[in-house]
Amino acid sequence: MRAEWYYADDGRSIGPTTAAEIHVRILAAQGSPHFVWTDGMAEWADARSVPEFASAFPGAAALAPQGEPEHKRLGISAAKPAELARRAKHELYQFLGISAYLWVCFGALILYKAAILRSVGVEYAPMGLALVKALISAKFIMLLEVFKLGERGTGKTVPFIAILRKSSVFTIFLIALTVIEELLVGHLHGKESREILADMAGGTWPQALSVGVLMFLIMVPFFAFREAGVSLWSLSRD
Repeated sequence: MRAEWYYADDGRSIGPTTAAEIHVRILAAQGSPHFVWTDGMAEWADARSVPEFASAFPGAAALAPQGEPEHKRLGISAAKPAELARRAKHELYQFLGISAYLWVCFGALILYKAAILRSVGVEYAPMGLALVKALISAKFIMLLEVFKLGERGTGKTVPFIAILRKSSVFTIFLIALTVIEELLVGHLHGKESREILADMAGGTWPQALSVGVLMFLIMVPFFAFREAGVSLWSLSRD
């Protein structure tokens, strides 16, 4: 028998499993409420109201929905497990896509810096740094997008202006979050704040400003492509 059912146990969704296994669990714990879900059901339902499991409740009458569903009172999520899995996969792909884009951008900048330093006899090639910065920045971008940063109050703003606004806001927050993270990690390793800040962006204001400008220039095409993707998706639905 194909495993396609989910059941609730202590507020947790467990599965996929088979109807036969759920039958066994119902018989082993008579008297307790049992909530099940499978693809095609709008939400979790008491097993006594599901034809596949009605035989496990001798003499039980069909349940009629009354007031708030009991599974909600018990704190069981009504979100479909399959939908949660698809959402998690989508967020993983999104994280990897953002990381790849930032890795290419940061890697190109580091290669350029390494070429300049090599011309004056200084070896500099920390390519692993580009990947670390890309992963950290991608994590922050996804976190900031949860709060819809830069989107509130935009209304029918011209797309170009909206892209510049969002790029500016994200750049400021990304720099602030990066500084905070560097300070926390540095303090854990016994460094002082002055020493940590001196190691960041070359340790001078002109270099720090140039890093901010470069980050802004990286964000502009990123959000421009995102905006173009949303527009194309909307047109395809019309």
